[in-house]
Parts: sequence; structure tokens; C-alpha cells
Amino acid sequence: MASIVAGCGTLDSPSPSPLTIPAPTCGGAKILIPGALSCDQLGRLALEVLRSEAPGQLDRGVIAVTVELQGCARNEVPPQLDCTGEDFVQLVTFTFGPSIAGGPVEPSLSVGLAPVSGRLLGNVNPLIR
Repeated sequence: MASIVAGCGTLDSPSPSPLTIPAPTCGGAKILIPGALSCDQLGRLALEVLRSEAPGQLDRGVIAVTVELQGCARNEVPPQLDCTGEDFVQLVTFTFGPSIAGGPVEPSLSVGLAPVSGRLLGNVNPLIR
């Protein structure tokens, strides 16, 4: 069985631009889920989501990456994650450097991924929560 919180390290992956990403800090609930993706794998998947959906955020630089297992929120208003068929979500939170004039102001964004398949459940904006 794979531990959901095992295996933290670097997010080395080919990228279109030189972007230094700190190694993820792994935490959250300690639950064994067979076939769960490692912390590093989840971090890489989430980074690809942000590269395609929020490249302006990444331009600010990433100062921290946190991966946390949580229970899927039900009846959230407004709904930010589609947890259909999932009891848990791996929230990969990227904390950004300072805002730039005219740029995005969110201090962080979280990408919600299914623990085993890595399916994108949605993005969480802390300014909406």
C-alpha cells in the first residue's frame, strides 16, 4: 500500500521557462490509500495545471508548495472542487511571491487532485473561500 503523504522532494520537470519551485511540504490526514500518488507526483501534476491555467501567477515566483490530504468539501458555496466519486482531495497549494503592479493579487492558489488518479477536481482561490 502506498502512503498518501510519502515521498517529498523536488519538482524537477521540463518547463518552458526557468522556474525554481521549492520541494513540497507534505502533510494533512495520515491515511493509507492503495495506489496513491506520491507528494512529488502530485506537485508536478498541479504545477502543469497552473502553467496552463494561471501562468501570470507563476511569473511572481513560488515561495512554498504544500500538499495536504483533506476530506472533500460537500455543499460548498461557491463550489470550487468537483469531488464526484472522491472522498478525499489532495490540495496542492502554491504560495507566490509579492504581487506586481497590475498583476494577480492572490497570495496563493490550490489545485485539488484525486489522490490515486490525479484527476483535476478544481482550483481553489483563497480570496473566494
